[in-house]
Amino acid sequence: MIDLKDHLDATRVADLGEATKDAVLERMVALVSSSDAVTDRAALLTAVRERERVLSTGIGLGIAIPHAKIPGVTRFVVAVGRHATGIDFDAIDGKPVHIVVLIAGPQDAQDRYLRLLARLSGRLRQDDVRRKIMAAAAPADIVAILSA
Repeated sequence: MIDLKDHLDATRVADLGEATKDAVLERMVALVSSSDAVTDRAALLTAVRERERVLSTGIGLGIAIPHAKIPGVTRFVVAVGRHATGIDFDAIDGKPVHIVVLIAGPQDAQDRYLRLLARLSGRLRQDDVRRKIMAAAAPADIVAILSA
């Protein structure tokens, strides 16, 4: 089983105030780039933007899970952003996104990537989990909620 604590820590959890989807993507890439696993921040941002151009990662329920796998990332790193007012993310349900979880990973790790994505989306689809994330007082609380 995937343990989210292996990929996410409180230093990569932030409250977002950006006004555009692209600005949110830049902030999220900056968060994961604080990890030494990300060796090419510019390439990661380009890959995340390109993925969004193909199809929005706004999956509904106020959630977006932008992601990219590139050679410039040596192991999976996750960042979480919380947007109090919501941001237009071109989500499939047309509603604003309040929780953004960025997954950055190595290009050759499809199986682990799919398991990590399934674990995160499964947790985030639960109403109580989303409520707890939005109400959490500290980044460490958000890590604990997602890792439970």
